[in-house]
Amino acid sequence: MQVQIVTDSSCDLPKEIIKEYDIQIVPLFIHFNDETYIDQLEIDNETFYYKLSSGGKLPKTSRPTPMAFAKTFEKAGEKGPVLCITLSSGLSGTYESALLAKNMVQCQVEVIDSLNASIGIGLQVIRACKLAHQGLSLEEIKEEIIRYRREMRTFFTLDTLDYIVKGGRLSSWEGAIGQVLNIKPILYNLPDGVIGTLEKVRGRKRSLKRLIQLVEGSGKDFSKTPIGITHAKAGEDLQQLVEDLQSTLNPKEIIISELGPVIGAHTGFGTILLAF
Repeated sequence: MQVQIVTDSSCDLPKEIIKEYDIQIVPLFIHFNDETYIDQLEIDNETFYYKLSSGGKLPKTSRPTPMAFAKTFEKAGEKGPVLCITLSSGLSGTYESALLAKNMVQCQVEVIDSLNASIGIGLQVIRACKLAHQGLSLEEIKEEIIRYRREMRTFFTLDTLDYIVKGGRLSSWEGAIGQVLNIKPILYNLPDGVIGTLEKVRGRKRSLKRLIQLVEGSGKDFSKTPIGITHAKAGEDLQQLVEDLQSTLNPKEIIISELGPVIGAHTGFGTILLAF
């Protein structure tokens, strides 16, 4: 029986890929004041960004319940062993919910902490799906994803500091100075799955150029390795970045999708994230 792949809604995979590989998605929750929505079921990206643009309090997110994972595991488990890849434990309790659910079901389940976010999870999920289609066992796929996770790099840049100020990750006075100086931080995924600040760059063009330099400097062979990009309504900046990556690195594949509510709630408009 083929291994079945489960993940959560923070993976930000394009819908066509989710459909192609029959990936089972467990949604997180999005909270706007007193209103709670199930991610991608009761609120889509367009509605989310419309509500986000209306101002007011920063939306919050919360993890799926163990029961939600358990139900998905049981359904997927009817077709084969289950591998679940979740949002980083350094950012959310989603991994913990999945582990609790593993002990609630009778089917064979393995849970991997992606130690990543957004398309950084998505690339791991795609790799797992391809290995499953090749007929590898649950243990073999788990071992390969852990190796892939260890080698993965994720960088992103913000176009505004408003959201990390509202979220308490930056003081208001630091945010004000940053806005005056046109600071665009380059953030990255640390090995333990939390987010750190790599550099503070002045100007949007410089920050995007720096992202490309970081990809180039990784030493990876992009004729074999895909690049994943998620963005929050980045428009022309995204288009230029993709063109520059293609001309500079000629990658095998660039997977592009929109940053969903789970991560977008904390980073805001203009965010661009690269994982490879």
